Amino acid sequence: MEETLQWGIIGGAGIVKEAFLPALHRASGGGIRAVASRSGSSADFEDVPVFYETYEELLDDDAVDAVYIALPNALHAEWAHKAVEKGKHVLLEKPAGISAEEVRNMKAAAEQHQVVLMEAFMHQFHKQHDVVKKVLQSNKLGGWKLFRAHFSFQIQDDTNIRLNKELGGGALYDIGCYGIHTMNQLLGWKPEKVTTRGKTRGNGGVDLLALALFEDGSGRIGEVLASFDLPASNRYEIICENGSIQVEDAYRPDKSANGCGTVIVKDNAGNIVSSVNVKDDAYKNEIEHFHQCIRESVQPGYTMEDSKDVNVLVESAYQALRTQKKSNIRY
Repeated sequence: MEETLQWGIIGGAGIVKEAFLPALHRASGGGIRAVASRSGSSADFEDVPVFYETYEELLDDDAVDAVYIALPNALHAEWAHKAVEKGKHVLLEKPAGISAEEVRNMKAAAEQHQVVLMEAFMHQFHKQHDVVKKVLQSNKLGGWKLFRAHFSFQIQDDTNIRLNKELGGGALYDIGCYGIHTMNQLLGWKPEKVTTRGKTRGNGGVDLLALALFEDGSGRIGEVLASFDLPASNRYEIICENGSIQVEDAYRPDKSANGCGTVIVKDNAGNIVSSVNVKDDAYKNEIEHFHQCIRESVQPGYTMEDSKDVNVLVESAYQALRTQKKSNIRY
């Protein structure tokens, strides 16, 4: 019988109790050892064996095999490095870093210390995206011409860390990265230029809304909209030569009315060819994939080199937003 991998969690963000811990309980091969939170208390995690008030204490716990880091974006790189140096495997909340250089350095550190490091884009482990891949691979719709992704929800609380620039806040960093990830990873696309327009908060503040338009030399366009200012929505659409694929509840299908993601395929006249509801457990799948990588000493299906490419695209989109000029993308 395989030994159960013991997890430590750094950070007390809502996603820990809402999604990660329940998924860890559902997943095979792992268990929770400890949580470290500077703002929380042991009372917040009564079902966790050990509570630490400092992150360093958790990393010094020899019983912890793997660490899930759920801190503000600007702190990801620092604590990923510290965890890796302690020999811990690391599942790191997205975005992995707030610059491509941070991601490259994390990748090098993980390789040096021979641990598994993966960015936690959980949505890619949901089977609805396999349905999309099969439609694209069949070539029944022809080549793709336009990609559109929309992820938004409204933030009412001015103290929300997503609005704190110093902590890596901003709509593109927090939720725009999902659409960019899909564009790059599902389509395998490396655009060459990007133009970004948006709405920022205050003088030099974070982006409340950002619309990034990516392009390549063949005329294909990728459109990614991220907003903390628009009603809740998370979806993407791939428009091809002979039809389209729409994915509703693409990034949080667990939050949809029926708990499913929906993949709708249309022909070039706009008629629905197929509509499929797909129920899956993306968080559980992600954790079990990570367990497998640790046990078999292999790289994740989504590597840190992939993370670097996604981060390059996010960083380039921000550069275009700051300058209000079209930016060249350098991978």
